[in-house]
Amino acid sequence: MPMPKPEPKALKAFEALVAGAPGARVKPMFGNFGAFANDQMFAGVFGDSVFVRLGEEDRALALALPGAKLFEPMKGRPMREYVALPPAVFTRGKGAQLWASRSLDFVLGMPAKGAARKGAKSKAKG
Repeated sequence: MPMPKPEPKALKAFEALVAGAPGARVKPMFGNFGAFANDQMFAGVFGDSVFVRLGEEDRALALALPGAKLFEPMKGRPMREYVALPPAVFTRGKGAQLWASRSLDFVLGMPAKGAARKGAKSKAKG
């Protein structure tokens, strides 16, 4: 299955979403882009979707927005912590920055991926 390229409107919305995120690193992923902090992806663009990673409460709030849905890069295979934001979020005031901030806070509360792996390996050896 070919991967979609980021659509110009979605790419522009993604760039605005991560522009103010302190310490965010943007990396190419499957022809699209992901934004990372603490070695954890907190946002991305995939075709015409811009998505954020959220904790349970924020995810429920985001999914209540008209047009929001779980991010599903492959039909029938949603990514459980990620919400594809509706386009209206990017046209209304500071909506995009609100969700970017909540997403960033969520991943900054997690251990860095490298630290989590090292901890798991240490426990397996011990």
